[in-house]
Amino acid sequence: MKESVSGVKSVFFAKTWYLYVGAILFSMLALFFVVSGPLFLLRIVGQGDARKATEAGVALLVMSVPMCLVALLSWFNVYARRRPLLRICKEGLEVNVIGASSLGGGHLVPVWVRVAWLVLTRQGFKRRVGLIPWHMLRHVGVSGLPMMKKLEIEGTIIFPAGYGDNTKDQVLESIAFDEADFRDSLVLIASAIHVFQDDPEARDGLLSLHG
Repeated sequence: MKESVSGVKSVFFAKTWYLYVGAILFSMLALFFVVSGPLFLLRIVGQGDARKATEAGVALLVMSVPMCLVALLSWFNVYARRRPLLRICKEGLEVNVIGASSLGGGHLVPVWVRVAWLVLTRQGFKRRVGLIPWHMLRHVGVSGLPMMKKLEIEGTIIFPAGYGDNTKDQVLESIAFDEADFRDSLVLIASAIHVFQDDPEARDGLLSLHG
């Protein structure tokens, strides 16, 4: 747990335990489908009716494809969160953007549709690290009902060329994190950002972006 010289925490990691659970669960299901399919096709199991055994084997193998992809996506999400999700630096805020989706609709879009979109477009397998310079940071706040709160950060987010998965500079104007994303409370994170946003001298004790 890293803290600045002022005692205010400046590095915030993602909550990953539920991602591990999901990755293990989907991996076990994928393994079941991958192993069971050939067993039916080879008549090692389901020896009563050849046609039904073949149909079952084909169905299991077909189902194994999306299950393997979801398992792979789940493990990528675990791996991508090894580094801090948000870091307060001398230069500004470093944000780790993982699997951002271009699919609109918010919570109105079913989960399975969103997951399918992330897999098919490969957006779910992308990680980008961006910087919000202090002079471009406009607003930081926590909103929403209990257990559904969001950390909203408004400011110009620069994704430099060659940093992460980018081939050219890209810019966003805002980003939001869910309460389930961080190990720490969103209120604590917002308060820490405000401390350094309001007091430029306090940033001297922070690590540099490349430090």
